[in-house]
Amino acid sequence: MLRSRNASGVQENAKLTLDRARPFVEFRIPPDPAYVRIARLAAGDMGGRVGFSIDELDDVRLAVDEMCAVLIGTGASSIEVRLQAQDRTLLVEGRARDARHAIAPSELSEMLLGALVDSCVFDVRGREATVEMQKLAREIA
Repeated sequence: MLRSRNASGVQENAKLTLDRARPFVEFRIPPDPAYVRIARLAAGDMGGRVGFSIDELDDVRLAVDEMCAVLIGTGASSIEVRLQAQDRTLLVEGRARDARHAIAPSELSEMLLGALVDSCVFDVRGREATVEMQKLAREIA
C-alpha cells in the first residue's frame, strides 16, 4: 500500500528518501505514547535547523506525533525515527520493522498529515511499515 498526499490533498506517488551521505538523527522509541515526546522534541530541534517559523515547528511536531500514533497502531515492538535537515527542508522517516497489524491511518490522520506537511507516504513491505514525510520551511523564522 502506498499513499501520499501533498499539502493541497492531491495524491502523489513520489517516495521520499534520506541522503545517507549527509548527517541525520536516528533513534528508537517504545511503541508507547509516553515516549512520543522524545520524537516531538527531536523534530522541533531539527525544524529549527532548517529555519521553521514557530507555526511550522508546531506543525512538524504535531505531524510527528500523528506519525508515531499510526506506527504504534501496527503493534510493533519499537518505532524507529530518522530526521534529516536538507537546506530548508526537513525529512522525517518513521519505521515499524516488525508490524503485527497493517498500517491503518484513519481518515483524520491522513487529513491532518496532509495539512501539516508537504508530502507524506505510507508504505508496507512484508512486516515493515513506514511513514515518510517532508516539510519545507516557507516563512522567515
